[in-house]
Amino acid sequence: MSRTQTTQLRETRAPVRQNAKIIDVNYEVVGRPTTWSQVVTVLTAVFWAAAIGFAVPQVWNFATQVGVFFAQN
Repeated sequence: MSRTQTTQLRETRAPVRQNAKIIDVNYEVVGRPTTWSQVVTVLTAVFWAAAIGFAVPQVWNFATQVGVFFAQN
């Protein structure tokens, strides 16, 4: 996943101008992904790859049998 460029913010003690747009947000410092979260992500990806890998031949076989059924009638 690509990282977006961060914008450096700074505080100023100058008075607020008339009709100035004030951005007031809550922020959270996000750390690096832990080893456990990376393991869970990899295991989830492997699970879905295996599920799709086992399902595709079954769906392909079913579609072929449906095609043969309609071709005979």
